[in-house]
Amino acid sequence: MERSTKAALLVVDLQRYYLESRSAFYAYSAGLWPGSMDYITERYEQSLVPGIRLLKEAFRRLAWPVVYLRLCGLEEDRSDLHRFFRDYHRKAERAGYAGAYPLADDPMAAIVPALAPDAGDEIVRKTGYSGFTDGALDTLLRVRGVGTLVMTGLATSQCVDTTARDGSDRGYSIVFAEDCLADYSADFHESALYASQGVCGGNIHTAAWLAEKPQRALELR
Repeated sequence: MERSTKAALLVVDLQRYYLESRSAFYAYSAGLWPGSMDYITERYEQSLVPGIRLLKEAFRRLAWPVVYLRLCGLEEDRSDLHRFFRDYHRKAERAGYAGAYPLADDPMAAIVPALAPDAGDEIVRKTGYSGFTDGALDTLLRVRGVGTLVMTGLATSQCVDTTARDGSDRGYSIVFAEDCLADYSADFHESALYASQGVCGGNIHTAAWLAEKPQRALELR
């Protein structure tokens, strides 16, 4: 891919079902892994929300794309989801938590209000870990002239990392906004970033550093 003069901010899976305690996904996950959802929620409120808002404003000033990824299916039986998500959904249902992975038109599948998309922001639905699986994201980014991806969202070791690795294979430069990412524990988060250094060239920075001069992201490989 030729060097581009634009970066895109990718906001991965910041959806209501992931972050609202009354959702079936949240309640079921909290029971399976005590403390995990509390950790995600605390980091989301204290770090992701202010950091992503800062980056969105910086990208908006440059007319650079902000792209939200949204994990949700269309099939009632969730057969269009990745097998791990489909199986998790069915296990949750059997345990009494119906609708763990809500369908695309369910309000719980929407982006959280605190970071809701603004006019002009893009939203790409996905059914697996990577945002690149069906090609829509790649087409959108290339049409917009994007060559660098700044990664934010959930979860660092899963959908964020998979999308980043997939993007790297397609020629995009990858930058992680470390304080705009969260996982089910600090260990998972930090281990994922460490393991991804070879994919992103060690480009792991803070929201403040990137927002101060977003063009810095274009200088990274």
